[in-house]
Amino acid sequence: MQLIAVAVSVSLAIGIPSAWATDTVRRCGRIGRLVSDAFLVAMVVAVAMPLILHAAAWEATAGKFGWLCLTQTGARSFEAFRGLVASGWIHAMVGSAITALATWYGTTRQSRAVVESAMLDFSPLRAWWTIRLPMAWPWILATVIINAAIASTEMTVVDLYGYRTIADEFYLFYAVNPNLHAILTTIALPLGLALGLGTLLLVSRNAPPTPQHDEMLVRGMGESPRPADAMIAVSILALAGLLIVAVPVLGLVVKIGHEVSVVDGSIETHWSLARGIRQLWVAPSVFGREYTWTLVLGGVTGVVSAALAWPLAAIGRSKPRTERCLDVTSVVVFCVPGPIVGLAVVGVFQWDLPGFRVLYEQTLLPTVIALAVRAVPIAYWVLRSGYRGIGDTVLSSSRLEFAVWRRLWLVDRPLMATSLVTAVVAAGLFASGDVPVTLPVSPPGVSTVGTRLFGLLHSGARYQEAALALWYLGVVACLAIVVGRSRKR
Repeated sequence: MQLIAVAVSVSLAIGIPSAWATDTVRRCGRIGRLVSDAFLVAMVVAVAMPLILHAAAWEATAGKFGWLCLTQTGARSFEAFRGLVASGWIHAMVGSAITALATWYGTTRQSRAVVESAMLDFSPLRAWWTIRLPMAWPWILATVIINAAIASTEMTVVDLYGYRTIADEFYLFYAVNPNLHAILTTIALPLGLALGLGTLLLVSRNAPPTPQHDEMLVRGMGESPRPADAMIAVSILALAGLLIVAVPVLGLVVKIGHEVSVVDGSIETHWSLARGIRQLWVAPSVFGREYTWTLVLGGVTGVVSAALAWPLAAIGRSKPRTERCLDVTSVVVFCVPGPIVGLAVVGVFQWDLPGFRVLYEQTLLPTVIALAVRAVPIAYWVLRSGYRGIGDTVLSSSRLEFAVWRRLWLVDRPLMATSLVTAVVAAGLFASGDVPVTLPVSPPGVSTVGTRLFGLLHSGARYQEAALALWYLGVVACLAIVVGRSRKR
C-alpha cells in the first residue's frame, strides 16, 4: 500500500500538469506543436520500456555504482536511492508517463461545442483546469487504478531494492511450493483493482463506436496562450521530460564510458568516449544469446497474441454486451501477478498427459503460453481501438456478403492493417520485458535481456549492464516511434 501511495501520488503530480502543458504548448504555433509531439513521443517510449529497463537506467544513474555517486568505491552506494524511495520513484516515473498520455488524450477527446461554451466565460487556463480536466475523470481514475495494479503485481523493481511487497514475497518464498492461501493473498489486491477498473469501464461507457473527426474534438483548439503560461508550460514539459526519459537515458550513456580508479589512495573518475563506443560495439556479441531469445520470444508471442485477440475484438465490435464482458475479463487477466501466471503454466505441463513432459522440457511452448496470458489483453485493447474507427455501415455490409472468417480476411484485414501491426509490436514488446512471468517458466539455457538485467542489477549497474540495456532501449524506442507515426498517419 505504501508503494501504491507513492507511485500514484507522484504520477498524478507530474502527469496531470504535463498534460496541461502539452495542450498549452501545442497552441503556440508550429514550433509548439513540434515540442508537444516530441514530448508525447517520449512518453510513448517511456510507457513501452519494460520496468526492468527503467530500473537499469535509474540504477546506472543513482544506484550502486551509479554515476551520481562519482566518488564511491565498491563498498559505498547512494544511500538515499534504495527501498521504498527507489522502488516508488521508478514506478512513479512510468506512472507519470501513463498519466500524462491518458489525461492529455482524455481532455482532447471532448466535444468542441461544450469546451467553446466554457471558454466564453473562462480563460483557456481556467477552462482546462475547471471544465476539461473534471470531464476527463474516467481517464484519470483509470490511470490511478492501472498504476496501482502495476505496483501491486510487479516484483522486479522491488526485489532489486529489497522492498518487500506481496508479489515479491510470493516470488521469494512460495514460488517453489505455492499453496492456496499464498495465491489468494497475492491476487486479492490486484483482482480488486481489476474489478474496480472493469466497473469503471462498464459505468462510463463512451458514445456508440463511430469514427470521431478532428472537427468534433478540442485537440489544438483555442487561442494562443499568454507568454507567462507558455513559459510555465515549456518548463513543465522540460522538467517532466528530464525526469521520465532524459536523466535515466543519460545515466546509461554516462555509465557505459564511466571509469573509477584509485590512484595514490584517492579515487579518480573520468568518462571515456572511446571506452563507451567499445563497450557498445561488443555488447551484441557478448550478449548475443539474450538478444536472440528476446527477439524470438517477443516476436512469437506478439504474433500469437494478436492472432488470438483479433477474433475477440471483431466479435466484441458487433456485440456490445459481449465486448463489455471481454473488456472486464481482459483487465482481470492482465492484473494477475506474473509469478502466479508462470507457475500456473508450469503446473499445467506437469500433468501426467502424453507429450506434456516433452513439450515442457524441449520446447518454448510453455514460455510462449505464459507470456501470451498477459500479452493477449494488450493486443485486444489495441485491436479494439482499431475497430472503433470502422463505421457501422462498413461492418454491416460486410456481414451480409461474407462469412465470419472470410470477412476478417477480406474486409477487416486491410482496414485493420496498422492496428494489427501495432498489436503485434505492443504485445511483443511487453512480452520481451515481462520478467515476472519469464523467470519461473523459461527453460534452462533461455535467457532474455530482461532476465539477464534482473540478475546482473542485483550487484549494481556497471558498463556491461549499461551496454546491454542501451541496445534494448534503442530497439524499443525505434519500434514505439515507428508504430506511433504509422498510427498518426
